[in-house]
Amino acid sequence: MKQELKEISLEKIYPNFYQPREKFDKEQIQELASSILSNGLINPISVRVWKGNKFMIVAGERRWRAHKIAGLKTIQAVVKEYKNDSEWMIESLIENLQRENLTSIERENYITKIWKIGKFQSYGELAKQLGVNEENIRQNIKANEIRKDLPKQASENISTRTLLDTQRLEKKEKIELLTKISKGDIQQTDSNTIRNYSRVLEVSPKDVKEALFNDRINVQQAQRISKLSSEKERERAIKQHSAIKNVEQNVERNIKNQTDNQAKRSWDKRLVETKNWLNGFKYAVTEHRQSAEKCFKILMIATKFLPVMDDNQKEKLNDDLDRFLETLEKSKQIADKIQGYVEK
Repeated sequence: MKQELKEISLEKIYPNFYQPREKFDKEQIQELASSILSNGLINPISVRVWKGNKFMIVAGERRWRAHKIAGLKTIQAVVKEYKNDSEWMIESLIENLQRENLTSIERENYITKIWKIGKFQSYGELAKQLGVNEENIRQNIKANEIRKDLPKQASENISTRTLLDTQRLEKKEKIELLTKISKGDIQQTDSNTIRNYSRVLEVSPKDVKEALFNDRINVQQAQRISKLSSEKERERAIKQHSAIKNVEQNVERNIKNQTDNQAKRSWDKRLVETKNWLNGFKYAVTEHRQSAEKCFKILMIATKFLPVMDDNQKEKLNDDLDRFLETLEKSKQIADKIQGYVEK
């Protein structure tokens, strides 16, 4: 593969129409722009010749965008020649996978695009080129097919693994379950939970499915209730579990309210204590400031008559001086208390 390092005008470079990454974090690109202005570009981008003297990005669109934000006119780029589209598409995918994790949707879409070029005879051949196992390719392409058949609210924020774990469900149930997962009502980080949920939905009667979707029962309860052959028995069991759940929720709500009330009382008490402390502090500051000013004035006046004072007058002046020093010491203690309070 021929390649050459060049300094190319940003105006001659175009983003990759088949870019794996579909969304770019503006804040991260702004940070990258600041870094480039401070430290320069560490890794050149990769481009391919496209339409005469124009170039298309193979790897490094974030760096290219950061250059534009930074107000730079040119960028260092490695110009490469590729034998076919699959070569540069694979390089673009690998570069994105290594630098920053793609979302499940982005990865599925791009792997599917590469596969549909038709260059590879098997999933195994494509997997070898990408440096992943064959099952990984199969799962991404399968998940891409499933996702395209779903409405947006049931497919956004859904991982490839979760799509595969729910693939055997009927479409209506699949959409309802995936919508709950997408909203965060069910955590998809635990694959076992999703698989158990799906298995229960596969074998459960309609009334049990509805109760499960409405959160009247949990997965384990649904599994047990589904074994009851009579609809009346199932209805009774659902009502019992639902009643128990309501009681548990009421208990939790009461405990939370009690805890909140205790916290509020504690907070109110602390507010009163703080208010009293501040009032006492303001009074002490005012008192000591007035006392310090009074002592200071007396001393200033007295020192003028020091040469003509008798012993009794000098003794009184010493007492005033002691009181002045004591006032200063108390003021210092107050200042130390303030500093200690601030540092906490």
